[in-house]
Amino acid sequence: MNVEKARFNMIEQQIKPWKVLDDKLLGAMATLPREMFVPDGHKNLAYADISVPLAHNQMMHTPREIARMIQALELDGSEKVLEIGCGSGYSSAVLAKLAKKVFSVDIIPEFIEQAQKVLTQLAIDNVNLEEADAAEGWLVHAPYDAILVTSALSELPDALKRSLNPGGKIVAVIGSAGQYQCQVFHLDDENSWHHHVLFPIVAKPMINAEEPNQFEF
Repeated sequence: MNVEKARFNMIEQQIKPWKVLDDKLLGAMATLPREMFVPDGHKNLAYADISVPLAHNQMMHTPREIARMIQALELDGSEKVLEIGCGSGYSSAVLAKLAKKVFSVDIIPEFIEQAQKVLTQLAIDNVNLEEADAAEGWLVHAPYDAILVTSALSELPDALKRSLNPGGKIVAVIGSAGQYQCQVFHLDDENSWHHHVLFPIVAKPMINAEEPNQFEF
């Protein structure tokens, strides 16, 4: 695989047509070697418009989905960002190129270990990876200027809302029973929450997150 050409095609054929036009974000994704984050056996899918399976029944979202999520955070380089679920570490690396500091939390130690290896190889040193259960939020380094949640939650936890600075944004996957949406949440100057839907998405439920009650007939 010609990775440089594949990366160029990813940007031009997948990401830009999906309304992702932020120059800094496109530049970050054009230079990051996504293949280094993809598990062995799936390297050929690194730049394809398809989700990539990870261990422990988890997944990497498509490049265009990750790009659209991160663009919605509207980062300017000064932010402290929380990522819940580092997974492969790819989105952590993209965030690191766009923000001042990234705190990425994952409940699976194998993911933390593998992501740290790749980030170290790429000399990315502004990501702090932590092994923990953040299904209800992660207040350790709060408040944050932006929060990214890529595994599915039934609703946004209040603890997560409390950990966001005024003017910040949360991009999260919300829904149930396989009907998930990527949504953007923000707090206005009058302390009122607003949200809108970015796009429908296929996702895995967050480990240990509370599921909504289901009716049985």
